[in-house]
Amino acid sequence: MTSPTMTSQTFAALPPMTMETSNPVNPLKSVLVMVFALKIVVAAFLIATVSLAPPVSAGLPYTTVASN
Repeated sequence: MTSPTMTSQTFAALPPMTMETSNPVNPLKSVLVMVFALKIVVAAFLIATVSLAPPVSAGLPYTTVASN
């Protein structure tokens, strides 16, 4: 019966460490940021429009239920 031999990995066997290069900026990134900003502006405009709208007078059946 043979005994298993243990081999250890040395630093020389490891691949060399290299710095990662940054990826080029996607040309559509500015379009995406513009679309998100425009969506926020439109949502804020719609919320402001709804909040400034006068309340709609409810019909008679709704007012009697609300008063009870």
